[in-house]
Amino acid sequence: MNYYESEQAVIGALIEIGDMSLNAPSAIFGLVKQASFASMQHQVIFQNIKQMAAAGEHVDLITLDARLNNQGKSDMTGGFAYLVDLQKIASPSNAIAHAKIVRDSAIERKVNDELNNAMAMLQEKDGRSIYEKVGEVESMISSILDRSIRNESKGLVHCMDIMDKWSEEMENRFKDPEASKGFSTGYKGLDDVIGIKLVRPKSLVVVGARPKMGKTAMLAGMVKSFSLEQNKAVALFSLEMPSDQIMERMLCERANVNGDMFYQGGTDEEFAKVSAAMGEYKNSHVYMDDTAGITVNHVKSEVRKLAKKQDVGLVAIDYLTLMEAEKADRNDLAYGVITKELKKLAKELDCVVLLLVQLNRSLEGRTNKRPMPSDSRDTGQIEQDCDIWIGLYREAVYNDEIPKDQAGLTEAIVRLNRHGGTGTAYFDLKNGYFVESTMPTTSGFAAYDSDEDEY
Repeated sequence: MNYYESEQAVIGALIEIGDMSLNAPSAIFGLVKQASFASMQHQVIFQNIKQMAAAGEHVDLITLDARLNNQGKSDMTGGFAYLVDLQKIASPSNAIAHAKIVRDSAIERKVNDELNNAMAMLQEKDGRSIYEKVGEVESMISSILDRSIRNESKGLVHCMDIMDKWSEEMENRFKDPEASKGFSTGYKGLDDVIGIKLVRPKSLVVVGARPKMGKTAMLAGMVKSFSLEQNKAVALFSLEMPSDQIMERMLCERANVNGDMFYQGGTDEEFAKVSAAMGEYKNSHVYMDDTAGITVNHVKSEVRKLAKKQDVGLVAIDYLTLMEAEKADRNDLAYGVITKELKKLAKELDCVVLLLVQLNRSLEGRTNKRPMPSDSRDTGQIEQDCDIWIGLYREAVYNDEIPKDQAGLTEAIVRLNRHGGTGTAYFDLKNGYFVESTMPTTSGFAAYDSDEDEY
């Protein structure tokens, strides 16, 4: 049976069954969408049946034909006679098998289209290297495979399909609120600022700061949260520090010890804590890559390979300007390509991408040196691409009068958040990692309202 006959069989079975509340129609609607049908004629009939099902209506020849007539679409769909022919060839017992043929045929058509596009792209003389083009081809193929597994279409989708998916997610949200929440950052104070939705899957989270503010400490805390506390796979790309140094920081953070112990000795209790932390990370799903000067295509390729083995929760990159960017007239355009691709990767794999960014030195000329998203303007259109933007600020970096015991006090300022709130969370940077703190009251610090940009 070819794809056209399978399309006829699926629609005929739905008409023959009539009662859309039964299991078979629900299974069919889960397998195929309007765009799964190659024939425009069948697309229109199928979508009308699905809309009738959503309205709780019984489907039969007369009501379906009347609906198509009212829309002026009866002639283009073959009229009443064609609907009768469809019902005659119906085989409800084989409807699921026919729906799978329709779905697989749609995937095959999409693959052929993408391969043709890829061949045309490879032959274009647009200044890109063959390695960049091959990376894009790999992205195309991986994207097709992922969409086929999740049965999600790309391009225009009728709102009915979107509402079906949303309704299912809403129902699951109330059945199991914990499972439907976003990801925790690992810091309660920061989670409270971000809001009840937490960090939503598909998000690009940017942490921007000048040097010595604690970017890597923030990364280590989030890696710990995703991997050890939320049991998600993490792909960490460290372009600044070797992976063993990052691992040392992560072990210190988890064991709550000072890293100096590895150079000047520590107590038995401290080494026992480190040993326990090592055991936790050995059983985790944390993967690291400290290749220097990686490209965004390298990141996408490695993460996709990991995603084929297990669900990826977090992709962390330290940091943007150490990545190798494509050639462009300006740096902001080159790095803008990277942030856009990372946002697309987050959406494709339903994960969170954490991107560290070193901000422009020009902010140090301001009276108020707390970072703003515009301070990362030279590194692309981050404000437009990111879902959450967090700036780190430590007063002691600029003020020598801050008491030594308060030198680690750090503000994590959520400036942008598409899904929740903004505001400031407070930390104490100790031994290279963050410990949650409260708003400082020392005279060296001033209460700060991140929404108003005032002291």
